[in-house]
Amino acid sequence: MSRLLSRFAFIASITLLTMLYNGAAQAKLVDNLYSAEVEVASQSNAHRQQAIREAFERVILKVTGQPESIEHEAVKRALRSVSNYLIQYGYSDNQGQRTLSATFDGTKIRSLLAEHQLPYWGSRRPELLMWIAAENDDGRRIILDSFGQSVFEQQLEFYSRQFSLPIRRPLMDLTDSFTISAMDVWARFMQPIKDTSKRYGTDGIFVGKITHHAESEEPWKLDWSVEVGDRRLYGQVSATSKDWLAEPLMQQLMAKLSSIYSVTASDDSVSQTMTIKVEGLNKLQHVLALESFLRSVVSVEDVALKHYSQDLSEFDIVINGSLDHVIQAINLDGRLQIRDMGPFVSMSENQVQTYEWRGDN
Repeated sequence: MSRLLSRFAFIASITLLTMLYNGAAQAKLVDNLYSAEVEVASQSNAHRQQAIREAFERVILKVTGQPESIEHEAVKRALRSVSNYLIQYGYSDNQGQRTLSATFDGTKIRSLLAEHQLPYWGSRRPELLMWIAAENDDGRRIILDSFGQSVFEQQLEFYSRQFSLPIRRPLMDLTDSFTISAMDVWARFMQPIKDTSKRYGTDGIFVGKITHHAESEEPWKLDWSVEVGDRRLYGQVSATSKDWLAEPLMQQLMAKLSSIYSVTASDDSVSQTMTIKVEGLNKLQHVLALESFLRSVVSVEDVALKHYSQDLSEFDIVINGSLDHVIQAINLDGRLQIRDMGPFVSMSENQVQTYEWRGDN
């Protein structure tokens, strides 16, 4: 009886979590998670070693999402022997500025974080559409579009790459202009924002406005909110100049998102096997795409195809950690859609959750 109740709770958690995250677009698989670029004054040994250590700190920040992780004693020890984690480095020049690019061993970094129970945020991350309203010099409110090249907008793109936060900015072409205005973004009228956002197919929506408060020590402020599925996040950052709002914004956004999507290993983490059935895998490429996606999920140790047919295939997924994060990743990706259990279907017929594959044909 207890095994039956446990099984029911397991399946109910899958169904509930899928309902909570249903509707998300396919999440972005970010590149270069374990790489970072650092400006260097020269190619001397001293400057190279300093840049490699700084690059390692930036990678730790990207994969944990938490600035305090850099101060952890285990990370400081790893920093003292950073060559053990280094895979390769190289130099490049861009408009007279020399940079060093370093790539580190992802397996070793994940092991370091797991051993010391530090958070780990993998490469599958929600892509956000950035709706930001600001006032220009003549006091007119505008939406910052994808063609803008102000210092703030350049910094926004720069730090999105530095922190591996996938973002898009709206085109504000005729199609957008018919359905949304700067006032909608300024006042956070969510219905026109959501309606206009549908064409972009991102996982979430970022809404922010930049204001100026002359009496404040840091007079420029950016208030923001984010919606990803049923999740709601809020924040505010300030700076002495509008140009410098991007770095604290993206760092705050990274910390809040990682608190939701990162996983932390613990002593009581045990491996468990989750079995799923999938309809619609009509081609070998579909099977390979599904397996590749499942293996990219942080908590997944292994994926095994138990049975294949074009009508219904069955997979065993070995999970080390939270089942919640696997279900969250499935629904964030969006290519697996859960098949609803009918109200008159008996428990014995639904002991394995069934999904429908809706990936590329």
